[in-house]
Amino acid sequence: MKLIKVFHIISSLSRGGRERQLSILLSKNNMEVNNIAIVLNKTQSNYIEEYNLTDKIIFLKHRNIYKIIIELKNILKKEKPDIIWTWGGYEASFGMILSIFFNVIHINGSIRHGIVLYKWKQIWRKFILHLSKNIVSNSYAGLKANKIKRGQVLYNGISDFFFQSKLNKYLDRTNLLNLPQTTLLIISVANLVPYKDYFTVLSALQKLKKAGYEFFYLILGDGEMKSLILKYIEKCELENNVIIMGNINNVSDYLRISDLFIHSSQGEGCSNAIIEAMACGLPILASDTGGTSEIVKNHFGYLFEYKNSNQLYIKIIEILKNKTKLELMGENAKKYAISNFSIDTMILNYNKIVREIYNKK
Repeated sequence: MKLIKVFHIISSLSRGGRERQLSILLSKNNMEVNNIAIVLNKTQSNYIEEYNLTDKIIFLKHRNIYKIIIELKNILKKEKPDIIWTWGGYEASFGMILSIFFNVIHINGSIRHGIVLYKWKQIWRKFILHLSKNIVSNSYAGLKANKIKRGQVLYNGISDFFFQSKLNKYLDRTNLLNLPQTTLLIISVANLVPYKDYFTVLSALQKLKKAGYEFFYLILGDGEMKSLILKYIEKCELENNVIIMGNINNVSDYLRISDLFIHSSQGEGCSNAIIEAMACGLPILASDTGGTSEIVKNHFGYLFEYKNSNQLYIKIIEILKNKTKLELMGENAKKYAISNFSIDTMILNYNKIVREIYNKK
């Protein structure tokens, strides 16, 4: 069986969903596909050291578009890949040009969300998508939102350490946060940006506090909305209930000490944050947007209407009424994540997609 050489073009390997998925693919020994990444921009915060990717990365030297094309042309002429896989609309523009020039297969992997924002970059990305023969999304919702009737789906895979047991959950809670062991700990992992809807979550938690429930809400993330979110926390009188940790590396440690995961977003493809929480054994409450309904099932999670804080509050109460059910939902979430979102599963699906597209050439 031929070893297929795939060159991935991505703007950077800064921390994010698509960057992590590619980093995992690059880091694993693969007997069927040789993966190399061409990275357009260097960033300080990236996955290169975490996944030991030094030998799998080629950084471009230039920023001028014309010089980028020349540099890419020289690299591909020397390396002769079988497939160019691009991870964004900007990158796909280069991929399409180079695939024609070298008569090589191009896979457009720029669909990462289940929503389309009509800004000029999104319009251009969608235009290139509809010109692309081979398209891979990380959700069916992403294909539908972009009105793509062809294309395949490669769901994200979660690193093995998220599946580790949480035997010392309450002891670790005391060590990491100095919190009471038995108090309900709710967690969200998402950047503090406009389309991540923390205001709905905080409104629901305000109702929960007024109903007499004791809890802490842990936020892992940082971003441009932080000051507004802090003001809203004060408005909801939740200053003593909410802890904003910022960006941290040991996300799995904090997921494992928590009891319930909440994710409210304007749109997702296949949310890494959600499936990481599932892998750590947490019940899921998530907004019914984008591809979230593809990964969150009723036996371990509930969906709520986007921006409907009262519906979210009702779902929280429903879960909290039965501690046994809360624990069972967490167990079910972990089992589902192991079966559907492990790295091995992602790589098997990735190899299948690559082989299928290559054989159609």
